[in-house]
Amino acid sequence: MKTLYLAQIGRQLFAVDKECVLGVGMLHDGAVKPMEEEGRLYLPLPHGNRAVICDVRALMGRNGDRISSGRGCYYLIIGHGEQVMALTMSGKGRIIMADVVAARPLPPAFTGQSRALIPGVLVNGMDLILLIDLQAALAATMGDVPEPGMVADRARERMEA
Repeated sequence: MKTLYLAQIGRQLFAVDKECVLGVGMLHDGAVKPMEEEGRLYLPLPHGNRAVICDVRALMGRNGDRISSGRGCYYLIIGHGEQVMALTMSGKGRIIMADVVAARPLPPAFTGQSRALIPGVLVNGMDLILLIDLQAALAATMGDVPEPGMVADRARERMEA
């Protein structure tokens, strides 16, 4: 069994390893605004740091289902390696325990970049929970340009303080 953070993104459930989660934030109207630099959106974090915003739905080719960045938009702040990213979510999410060994391959209907982003699927009754490959999501969001933001370990320490 593994501890995962379950997030609803659009109408789909996604899961990431709980160990990578630094926090959850809500984008309030006017309080915090994403900033753009070199064609990428960043979410300002405490202490002058920032996280690159990763829209999983857009990466999977679902641009029409993009989550609004207004009231009710949540961000899942994730540290992966030396990088920090913010996944857009439709709600707050929750912690679950799951047997990731029981993960199944992605159904054939998913093609292209979706196959790199989602290495496996957990089935929970009628729900499919897509497991996100954080490295693939970060690489797809960042491209070849290195992130000038903060180091994930320092971010974790500061957010926990």
